[in-house]
Amino acid sequence: MIKSIRKASKEEWDDVVEKVESAVYFQTREWFDIWADYAGFESDTRLIRFDNGKKVLLPLAHISLLKGLVKVHFLAPKGMGGFLTNDKLDADEKRELFEILKKVGMAYCAVNPYDTLTNEFDGFTAEDFTQVLDLREGFDSVFRKWTIGHSSAVKKGIREGITVELASTEDDWKSFFEIYMAFLDRQDKNATNNYRWELFEIMFRKKSPHIKLWLAKYRGQIISGALNFYHHNHVAGWHGATLRKFYKLNAFHVLQYYIIQDACEKGFLLYDFMPSNGRQGVIHFKNGFSPQKKPVRIYMSPLMRRASALRAGLRNNPVYRFIMKNTGF
Repeated sequence: MIKSIRKASKEEWDDVVEKVESAVYFQTREWFDIWADYAGFESDTRLIRFDNGKKVLLPLAHISLLKGLVKVHFLAPKGMGGFLTNDKLDADEKRELFEILKKVGMAYCAVNPYDTLTNEFDGFTAEDFTQVLDLREGFDSVFRKWTIGHSSAVKKGIREGITVELASTEDDWKSFFEIYMAFLDRQDKNATNNYRWELFEIMFRKKSPHIKLWLAKYRGQIISGALNFYHHNHVAGWHGATLRKFYKLNAFHVLQYYIIQDACEKGFLLYDFMPSNGRQGVIHFKNGFSPQKKPVRIYMSPLMRRASALRAGLRNNPVYRFIMKNTGF
């Protein structure tokens, strides 16, 4: 039986995330701190102890809306989350654990697909998927599986003079942000998941070994970028953008070539392209790397499902966009 549930200390959080191999970057305290600084998320991460000594961490955060009248909980802001433990739980212990999740009022979670525990929960309301490369066979083997179109695009981009390097200065990050904004100009300028410069600035100032911004250059100009997160054996491709007028140079293909090669050389086992939110063009592009398709289960509490339906009807409302524009949601 569960003996206690309390807020986890920073040290306890870091310790569990470091020791549980299935943990991904989006479950780290660093990621939660970024969203606290950017959008005002507050951590509710809980340490759950059973009377037999087993312990489980539940990374959790909430954001307050409408002057605190509404609290929306996330098991990982803008990422994949879930319970974390190295202890083996029996069926009764799992049921107790999942009851905790059901009691969180308005909650959303895209579940970490590498987490076998949370994926046993029976309350999922939807399912997305991610596309993942298994890097264990080495880069040469991974590259041979790419489609002819993708491998040819890489070779052409390199012949055209595309070079790749890691961002190191704030100006590098600002250049990527400008590319991102140009990308938004071609999409929906009023989308609530638009990010302000402050988010990228916060990431840059972290100087974190877990955050890498890769840049592609053509004749000295930054024309494409990819923002990746690294934790344990997992590399997550969180965001990327390319200047439209340089599409034919295949800069993003070249970026992926060098990023994946680097991940293989450094001993990472998984390169995760991350879910594509149903965008067929993006899914098709990722398919060119011959990834495995892995389900990402979605949990929304009953209150969250009702709020989500309301949100869908309000997305184009200017008042709603004003309220949500700084949250990234």
